[in-house]
Amino acid sequence: MEDYRAWYAGRLRLDRRVLSESQAIRLLEGQLAEQEVELERLRAEVRTLRAEQSRVRASRDVGASSSAQPAGGDLAVRLQEALDRANERIQELEAEGQAGRVAALQAQVEALRLDLSRMEGHMTAFRDSARDAEVEKIRAIEAWVQAVADLEFLKNRVLKKRQEQQRQTQQ
Repeated sequence: MEDYRAWYAGRLRLDRRVLSESQAIRLLEGQLAEQEVELERLRAEVRTLRAEQSRVRASRDVGASSSAQPAGGDLAVRLQEALDRANERIQELEAEGQAGRVAALQAQVEALRLDLSRMEGHMTAFRDSARDAEVEKIRAIEAWVQAVADLEFLKNRVLKKRQEQQRQTQQ
C-alpha cells in the first residue's frame, strides 16, 4: 500500500507538470468516479454472493442429499473466498479513495500556494512600479519647481536691468 501511495503521489506530480490545474482536477475527479463505480459494482457482487451463500446454507440445512453436500460445501467455500476477496477489494478501493481525496486536496493546496506566490510576485512588481511612478512624479514636480524658480530669477533680473536702463535714460 505504501508503494502505491508513493506511485500515486509521483503520478500527481507528473500530472501537474503535464496538465493544467483544471485538467488535473478533472482527471482526479474522473478517477474518483471510476473508483466509486467499481466500489458500487463490488458491493453489488458482495450482496449477490451473500445471497447465494445464504441459499447454499439454507439448502444444506434443509437436508440435501449426502452426495450433494460436498459440492454444496465446495460452493460455500468458493463463495466465502469470493466474498472475502470482494471485501478486501472494497477496503482497498475505500483506502485508495481516501488517499485520492487527500492527494487531490494536497494538489489543490499546492496549486493555491503557487497562486499565492504568483500574486505576491505581482504585488511586489506593482509596488515597485508604483514606487517608480511616485519617484518620477516627485522628480517632475522638482523639475517644475526648479523651472518656476529659474523663471522667477530671470524675471527679476530682467526687471532689474530695465529699471537700470530706465534710470540711465532718465539721467
